[in-house]
Amino acid sequence: MFSARRYTQSLRIYEQIYEEQQEATPAMLLKMAYSNEAMENLGKTFLYLSDYYRLTGDEEVLKKMEQLASVNGLEGYDMSQFDQARKVVEDYKLQILGVLFAFALLILAMIFRKLKKHQTKSPSLAISLIIILALIFYTVNLNSNKTKALIIQSNAYLMSGPSAAAELIEVVGQGHRVEVIGKKDIWYEIKWKGRRAYVRENNLRELL
Repeated sequence: MFSARRYTQSLRIYEQIYEEQQEATPAMLLKMAYSNEAMENLGKTFLYLSDYYRLTGDEEVLKKMEQLASVNGLEGYDMSQFDQARKVVEDYKLQILGVLFAFALLILAMIFRKLKKHQTKSPSLAISLIIILALIFYTVNLNSNKTKALIIQSNAYLMSGPSAAAELIEVVGQGHRVEVIGKKDIWYEIKWKGRRAYVRENNLRELL
């Protein structure tokens, strides 16, 4: 069906499998994303592309998502240089920790050698060790996997509080990616353009 461009019919089957089994192959996810993009359903397009990236780590899909977000004016897809650097550290966390531990052991050995041989302390080596240990602590505790979610419904109301009677901040379309801060009853507390906002849970889908 997909090959024959019967996207709606094939999508129903793919999504039924996805919902029932809570999993899908990378090929299925790409087909579901493509079908939803063709139907201008941006919420599910980004949902399936995000799942595809989680399974494969394919950097090309990130470029695709950034391009789609830029064209459609969506929030939550810009990555600062700091975010990029932090992602690199996360991707190579074990290797970086190995190098840092090796440096720490080397500096310790140099400190003990100097104490044993010359009976003198080395402030520069001590400072270097402290810096290395601080980097190890930062790397071990680094967690950039903050809970992210997609707005999957059109005309989602963002409120100033967890209530329909709260002040309306903005009405937004689907496809925006937001950081989830917490949840209160049927309301998700999110970050939106530098401030906190609340959105009903049926308008949001958490990313794994």
